[in-house]
Amino acid sequence: MQGTHAPGTLDTAALRGKLTTRMWWTGSRNTVIYALMAFGVPPLGAAANRAGMCWIFIIGGPMILVGIFGLLGTLKTIPVAVLLTRTCRKTLAQYSFDTFCSQITKVDGAEATKGRPKSMTLTLHTAQGQESPLMRMHPVPRRGPWRNPWPEGIESGVYVAGDLPFGAVGYMPASGTFFLMQPDDWENAAEDRTLASPDRVTRAQDADLMRRII
Repeated sequence: MQGTHAPGTLDTAALRGKLTTRMWWTGSRNTVIYALMAFGVPPLGAAANRAGMCWIFIIGGPMILVGIFGLLGTLKTIPVAVLLTRTCRKTLAQYSFDTFCSQITKVDGAEATKGRPKSMTLTLHTAQGQESPLMRMHPVPRRGPWRNPWPEGIESGVYVAGDLPFGAVGYMPASGTFFLMQPDDWENAAEDRTLASPDRVTRAQDADLMRRII
């Protein structure tokens, strides 16, 4: 699928900045919201209780628990989010969105609208009939557990920047969302990586795609 012409031109540098901004915004927003629920609700509840509103703990108690677990979960995901953002930025520094896949075949969790599959895999198809190997994907940033795990707009087509045997970044203009993907069977794709030309290997190294990330 290398070199398939993409309709239109995307500003990769601008999208790289957009990706970073979105990751920082999502992480900061979630941290602030959960911190307010965990540490801001108790004093408000105590004040309300002194004012005679004893029922406030029926509402405040669950909010505090959600805040604590949400904050712990957010802090736990920070190292993964940093790694994914770093890899995506390095990939977009080496590759442009020169491939457009007009059709996506979802494999794991294809019918999921609730819950979250352990992994999501897909196959990419171009208008010329080319097909990618089965790819494992990870939205960047990760969508909340209460939302459909698949990125919005993925059915409308995906721009791809990268080298699929090593990995790539997908971008959906319809929703402005990104995802990182690598071959689902990493070992089986080793032959394609071995046969890659030296310049392809060098670009993949510079993009931090010589190892399995997801």
